[in-house]
Amino acid sequence: MKKLIATLLLLPALAWADLAKHAEYVAEQVLVEENVLFVYFTANDEGRLTILFGRQVPDWQIEAVLARLSAEPAIRGITHAKVDTDYCPIR
Repeated sequence: MKKLIATLLLLPALAWADLAKHAEYVAEQVLVEENVLFVYFTANDEGRLTILFGRQVPDWQIEAVLARLSAEPAIRGITHAKVDTDYCPIR
């Protein structure tokens, strides 16, 4: 009985963790497919992405990535910026 109660209490936390992981997975797939590799990105517990594009990424590629990411149901919002930094490419 204690295990059942503990599982029921932890279930919402596990669901939130999955939203962040799934959003990051989808974002990585889109970024690789669009060949936008000089970025830093992370997702919060609600599935919202924060993306920092490196200075090597042209504006037209940023627009293409943002359009594709906005259409993904796993991603519940995007905050982005282009920064004057060189990021190592994602793999």
